[in-house]
Amino acid sequence: MDLAGKKLMILGAGRHQMPLIQSAIDLGLETHVCSIDGDYPGIAMAPNFHAVDISNQHQVLSLAKALQPDGILTTATDVCLQSIGTVVDELGLHGSGLNASSACLNKAIMKQKLVESGVPTAQYRLVENANDAIEFFSEHSSSCVIKPVDSSGSRGVTKVSDVSEIQDAFRIAKSFSRTGGILIEEWLEGEEFGAQAIVRNKRCELLVLHSDITTAPPRRIPVGHGCPHPEEDQLLVLVQHIVNDAIECIGINDTISNIDFILTENGPKIIELTCRMGGTRLPEVCGTYWGLDFYALAIQLALGLNVALPATPQGKPNAAHNLILDREGRLAEMDEVGDEFVHEIYFKKGQQIAVNAAQQAELGFVQLIRDDAIAISSDLVDEVNRLTNSVRVEVN
Repeated sequence: MDLAGKKLMILGAGRHQMPLIQSAIDLGLETHVCSIDGDYPGIAMAPNFHAVDISNQHQVLSLAKALQPDGILTTATDVCLQSIGTVVDELGLHGSGLNASSACLNKAIMKQKLVESGVPTAQYRLVENANDAIEFFSEHSSSCVIKPVDSSGSRGVTKVSDVSEIQDAFRIAKSFSRTGGILIEEWLEGEEFGAQAIVRNKRCELLVLHSDITTAPPRRIPVGHGCPHPEEDQLLVLVQHIVNDAIECIGINDTISNIDFILTENGPKIIELTCRMGGTRLPEVCGTYWGLDFYALAIQLALGLNVALPATPQGKPNAAHNLILDREGRLAEMDEVGDEFVHEIYFKKGQQIAVNAAQQAELGFVQLIRDDAIAISSDLVDEVNRLTNSVRVEVN
C-alpha cells in the first residue's frame, strides 16, 4: 500500500490517541497531531504538532484548509467530532459529516432519528423541567434514567425509581449539560454489550461484537471488554439489521463506529452509537481476536482506501480491563502483574496519582489472551482485583 505523500490530521494527543498516532507514523503518513498545548504524551511523539482547540470547529477548519489533509480522525474522545464533521464536509473528505457527528453528540437528536427509522431503543422524552420528567415517569411502570443530551462518560446520569428522586436528578443532569437539554428515558434491564462496526461507503462491512465489563448500574461505565462475545453467533443474527438501519439513519460513514446495546427480554436495543472507535482498549481487544490492526484500519477508512477484511477471525480470544483507583496520592506500592497478562502501568513508584472529576484515576490496563475463551473474563477480573487491592498511596 503506497501512502507516500498522504497527509493525515489526528485530533487529540492524550494517552488513548497515542496508538493511533504511532500507527499513522508506521504507515509512512505525513502525520499532523492537533491538541491544546499541555502535558499530553502524544505531543512528544508527533512529527508535526499544532496547538489548537480541537473542540473549536473554526480553528480546526482553518488549520485543515492550510494543511489540505487527505484524511482526518480521532479515537476515544467525542469533543472533536463536530470539528471532524465540519472538515469532512468542507474539504470533501471521507468520514462522517457534521449532521452525523452532531447527532452522535446530542442524545435527543440521535434518539429521534433512531425512533423515526424504527431502530429499537429506549422510549424517551426531551424535557424542559422536572414536572415534564415527572409526567413521563408516571406513564411508565418501571425505573427511568435522567441524563443531559450532550454529556459523555455517564456524567450527569441518574437512575430514578421513585418520583421523589426526580427533582435532584433533573438538577444534576442540568449541571452537566452545556446546552441545558435534558432527556428522560425508560430504564432498560438486561446485559450490556457492544459492537465495533467497520463502515465503508455507508455500509457496515464487518460487525465485531464484544462483551462489556461495566461499573454497577445505573451509570454502567465500561472498564473492560472481551472478544468474542460468548453468544456472538446468536446475537449477530439479531443485531445486524439494527446496526445497518442505525448507521443509515444517523449518516455514519467511512469509519469504525462504536455501538452500545442492552439485551432486553424483548431483544437487543441500542443505547447509543458514535462515529469513532470505542475506547477502553476496544481497538486492541477486537483487533487481537480478528487479527486486525484497528488503528491502521480506521486510518485507511478515513483516507478512502479499499480495505481487505477477513471472512472469519484470525486471532485469539482475549479481554482487557482498566486498572481504576478511587483515591489519589503518591504511588508507594503495587504488586507485580502476573506473567500471563499483557499490561501497561502508567505510573512508577513515587509518582503522583490524581483523580478526575468522577473521583477515579486510571493506573493502566491488563489484557489476557488465550487460545480459547474459557474463564478469560473471570480470571482477568480476579487479577485486576488483586492488583487494585495491592495499591498503596501516600498522601503528601
